[in-house]
Amino acid sequence: MSRVTGLAACDWYALMCLDKRVSVVGRTQEQLEQRVTAACEYSATEHNVPVAWKDESGEIVAFCIVHFDKEIRVNGLGNAYFSTLIALPVASILQQLMCSSVEYINSTRLLPGRVSDLVGPLHSSFLIERGLRTFESDFNVFSLPSNTVELTYALTQAGCRKEKDLIEIVFQPPSQGYQQHALEEKLTQRLADIEFHHCGQDELIAKSQLLADCYNQSWERNWGYSPASREQFEIASRNIKNISALIAERDDKVVGFTMFAPAMNEQGLYGRAFFTGVAPEYQRKGLSVALTLKLSAIALSKVGRSKISLSWMLEDNVMVLRTMRHLTRDGICHERAYRIYRYTASVE
Repeated sequence: MSRVTGLAACDWYALMCLDKRVSVVGRTQEQLEQRVTAACEYSATEHNVPVAWKDESGEIVAFCIVHFDKEIRVNGLGNAYFSTLIALPVASILQQLMCSSVEYINSTRLLPGRVSDLVGPLHSSFLIERGLRTFESDFNVFSLPSNTVELTYALTQAGCRKEKDLIEIVFQPPSQGYQQHALEEKLTQRLADIEFHHCGQDELIAKSQLLADCYNQSWERNWGYSPASREQFEIASRNIKNISALIAERDDKVVGFTMFAPAMNEQGLYGRAFFTGVAPEYQRKGLSVALTLKLSAIALSKVGRSKISLSWMLEDNVMVLRTMRHLTRDGICHERAYRIYRYTASVE
């Protein structure tokens, strides 16, 4: 068995064959090439290297991209992490991939010290998928494949341990409608100095820097945070189909926002509230709740979506989770977990 690194690891046909073996979705060769290229181009780290593991017959059985840098780019992760995992659910293969990736990083001598930990799947940009699903489903968020439970078991058997779960809430209001008008009105009155605007693509592009500033102020102390740039918000605004956002402003300053995209899967139409931020001075004052309520109303009435997806929330962000669970307590509600692992290799 052997490791392949760099561009040589991107045997697109071999990766497509592997992806079809492990994914319910199965992506085309072109889609995989776009995904891997984007994961490298959008990374904030200095070094972004594809790594593949081949079995005795020379067939690729595991693949990921390792990201490493002298500086810590993501809070709580250290200097090395991985993204874009495609692998057979076999513990020995996953252990070889993780251990080999750590060995490769240390062999480059590009870091001041040797690393032993590799965390992921996680990326430094919100434009790239993060977290490994811990459920089986055809509900595809960010075009993630539906990873099987066998893969999560195999990672654990390979020596990976859970680092964090990112929580998504999928909510379908009751047939009589979403009954939160009184709370929305109360919060709107409390936040009388705030103006709320439902913005489309062009406005989002124009406000990219303001959105990035608000996001960075909102999350800079949180685990898993990496700085967002104006360019990232502009890319998202230009490339996510039918994107919009509910933006809260005071004196022409963005103090809160939630981005939204209509989408469709095998189960029908749904709306995805996927990215949010609230300025520190408005946290714990109900602004995030007001944004969620107003955006949900827009999605259900104006955009015509019957389901709302709220993501991502850290499992230990108790206040946010408690609030969102309370807001979605009526109707049909499902929670989905996206797991991030830490692998520690023995480094001599």
